[in-house]
Amino acid sequence: FFSKAGACTSRSQCDAFANKTFGGPITPVPVQGTCSYTVTNGTTIIQFREPESQLDIQILAAVQAVHPGIVPNHSFHGTIGESPALHVYSMNILPGDNYFDLSLSLMDDDLDHRLETVRSLARFFAQSWQKGSRPDPKSISATFEDCCSSFDYLSRNLPSRFQNVITQVRDSLPTLFSGEYPLVPTHGDFSERNILANPTTGEITGIIDWAEVGILPFGFALYGLDNLLGYLTPSGWVFHDTADYLRDEFWRVFREVVGGVSQSEMEFIQLARQAGLFLRYGLPYKPGRKGVVGVGGTNNTSLKVLTGLVPAEESPLPTPCVHDMTV
Repeated sequence: FFSKAGACTSRSQCDAFANKTFGGPITPVPVQGTCSYTVTNGTTIIQFREPESQLDIQILAAVQAVHPGIVPNHSFHGTIGESPALHVYSMNILPGDNYFDLSLSLMDDDLDHRLETVRSLARFFAQSWQKGSRPDPKSISATFEDCCSSFDYLSRNLPSRFQNVITQVRDSLPTLFSGEYPLVPTHGDFSERNILANPTTGEITGIIDWAEVGILPFGFALYGLDNLLGYLTPSGWVFHDTADYLRDEFWRVFREVVGGVSQSEMEFIQLARQAGLFLRYGLPYKPGRKGVVGVGGTNNTSLKVLTGLVPAEESPLPTPCVHDMTV
């Protein structure tokens, strides 16, 4: 990271700044990002980021307001070093263990643990649905155009078996972005590694690493639920034995919290979920992308995920009726 950031800012300078500003001892976190250097003093996370990867403090404050208690508070502390100066941010440390690590020790029969995780995830998504954002029209128009361009790419590059679903999802984008459907702050990398949970109960205690947050239609991050319900093997995607029950429980809790969802709304949610899956696993990684960060492309691994999670070409999604929308 420091060879990219420039010789004018060193690791020792960052450590000294963190120690003076927040108190020590200062320790680097085990996993470092490509665009940042992150340390902790045990109670606070301090992050030094490249100018090209600044955090959007305004949208992060909005996210924290929607999800109080499980999203860290983010603060900006100026810059350090000469051009290119690093931007300094701090976040409070949330309780809980990394869910990816916890999931490795869970067995399929750990139903109570998985149920509590899924229920708390449903409450998280319900908060987003209830408190949709009102983004700047120019900003959301640019996001819509970028999303359409992404689906043009998917149409050209993904195998033919996905094309019917890609077309249907692409055709739904104008309605999803119209304002009749909730637009919400969307985590850019909603994987198990960015979920914290109580190791005893399974309840989600934190959602971290919001660097790529963007405003997108509700449901684009529902691939996060799929990640909790199954896993990828060398032969393809495999769901846990209890996946159907857990998914039903997720939607039961979601409907209960939001006060009900119409059939048409549910169909648009499923289209948005498919959109998120394609953006996540069909697009290659692109620095600076906000909302859903691509981790795929045409590599075999990502295609296995899409094959397991996207409906077969002969089983298209139902077409929702726009006039039935109640939001």
